[in-house]
Parts: sequence; C-alpha cells; structure tokens
Amino acid sequence: MAALLKAAGIPLHVVRDLNDPLVSKKARRGGGTSLSPGSVFPLWYWLTRAVAGFVWFALFTVIVFSETAAPWLILPLATAAFVAPVMRLALRWWTRLRLRRHSPVVRDRIRPAPTDGLGATVRFRRDAELRVQDRDLVLRDVGGQEYWLPLTGPHAVTSLVLVRDRAGTALGAELRGPHEQVRAVLSWRLWFGGKNGEDGWSRLRQTTGLRFTERSLSGKAGWPKGPTLGAQPLPESGRDARGLSRFPSTIAGVSSTAVMAFGSFFSIAQGLRIEDTHPGAGMAAILMGALGSFLQAAPYLGHQLSSRLWLDRPAPAQTPTESVV
Repeated sequence: MAALLKAAGIPLHVVRDLNDPLVSKKARRGGGTSLSPGSVFPLWYWLTRAVAGFVWFALFTVIVFSETAAPWLILPLATAAFVAPVMRLALRWWTRLRLRRHSPVVRDRIRPAPTDGLGATVRFRRDAELRVQDRDLVLRDVGGQEYWLPLTGPHAVTSLVLVRDRAGTALGAELRGPHEQVRAVLSWRLWFGGKNGEDGWSRLRQTTGLRFTERSLSGKAGWPKGPTLGAQPLPESGRDARGLSRFPSTIAGVSSTAVMAFGSFFSIAQGLRIEDTHPGAGMAAILMGALGSFLQAAPYLGHQLSSRLWLDRPAPAQTPTESVV
C-alpha cells in the first residue's frame, strides 16, 4: 500500500496518538477531499439548486408568516420548487452523456456465464462484466461500480491463476499483481461455469496475455481467503441490488428528497388556495406542483418496477457447455 500511495503522489502519515494534530477536529474540518458522488456533480447543478432553494425558502417564509395569498408570491414559489426535480433529471442526462463520451479502447468484454441454481439474476448477467482495455483490466459489478486494475506499470496485474479444489474441480480464477498479491477473484461457477463460459475464459487468457498458472488447495483451506475484490459478486438480496444500482445521492440523502416532495405539495396547496380568485396563477402552481411530484417519483418508480419485475429475478436457465478445464 505504501508503494502504491507513493506512486500516486499521495503523502502517507502514520498516526499512533489520538492527540496527533493530523487527526484533530480542526484538521478534519479544514482539509480533505470528499469521496461522495455529489462532490463530482457539475457546478451549474449546485448553483441552480442553491439559488432556487434560497428563493423558495424566502417566499415560503413570507407566505407562511404573513398568511398572504398573493399570486406574485405563489407563482415564483411554485417555479422555484419545480426547478429541483427538473435539475435532478438534467443531472441524470448530463451523467449519461458524459459516460457515453468516455469511450476507451476496449479489446474485449467478458460477460458472466453462471451455472444454474446459484441465484444469478438478470441484472448480474446484463451489468457485470470484465472489460479488457489497452492499459487496464476493468471489473464491473452489478451496481455499475468499476474497479480498474492496470495492465502496465509497477502495480500491474501480472498473472492469472486457476484455483482448483482438492478433487481437481475449478473453483475460480485469481488476478495477481507483483509479489503474487491477489488483486481480484472470479468465481468459476458464476463467470465461466455456464453456457459460453469456456469461450469467455479462453478470450480472457488470450486478450490479457497474462502469465497463466494453476494451483490446488490443500488441507482445509478455503477459497478465497479473506475479503477480496470480486469475492461476493451477487448482492444478498434484491433490496441490496436496488440500493447498489440506484443513481448516487448527495450528502443530504433522503432529506433533500423530502424537502423536494414538500415543496411540490406546498405548491399544489397554494395553487388551490388562489384558484378561485386568480385561476391562471392557481392552475399554473397546481400543474407545476403535480408535474414536479411526477418528475421526482418517476425515476424511483421506474427503477423499482424494472428491478422487481425483471432485473432482480433469476436469469433464464442456460445449458452449460462441456468443461475442458
């Protein structure tokens, strides 16, 4: 780990005392980089949300405490509330566009070919993959998270090891780096045990060009040993799979969603309040509140329905090919 951090230019400090200045409350407040997905969202998204949030809160305060029902207050309030779900959809569009524009040279894509009866889902067969690129070997899990393993440089993956049990049956493959360090593991029954699995295994060996060896377990040793990347490719439940695959949230989490829902509801309530005296402004506020609620709920409902009805269901049975390993 120390060598990896050194190669990446990241200073390493060893702290053995809770009173060390590096881990003081002041140091934690003043520095560091957030690894939350929200930290990479574009500036235009945060600025628009901040301005709309400030306008909405100011108008909300005036309306509640003055008990006024002026359309020139309610209409901007509903517009500000409507901005939040629209910006969320714009952020999703921007993220997809950015991912499509990022197109590294891919030599091959190895999809999992699981043996029947292991609980492999449609999502696992569709989204999980092992991608061989010019300089990297990329392991993608069911949630879309990618783990990039270099094929060149001092920390490159250098060998592919086939692991067998004491009876000689293939258990899986290990991707090893320098000094035989296990970087990731691939369960044989999940990745290569089913239909077309042998073809994927052959392509993996050919396209990576990694040094290939075999080893057999001895005694009562289990495999894999300890927590290792790829050791648990299948989530424990459909709920876990849906949580892993949903669009990333910011540090506000559920609180932001609750405020957005309340803003849309408040717009509808205020629109109904002035509909008799100012039908145009009232109807506009009601429509923006209703549409905002729909735009907020649609991605969540779509994700839940597609997951429950299709993606998190067992994958169709595949006829395994004869093993030559």
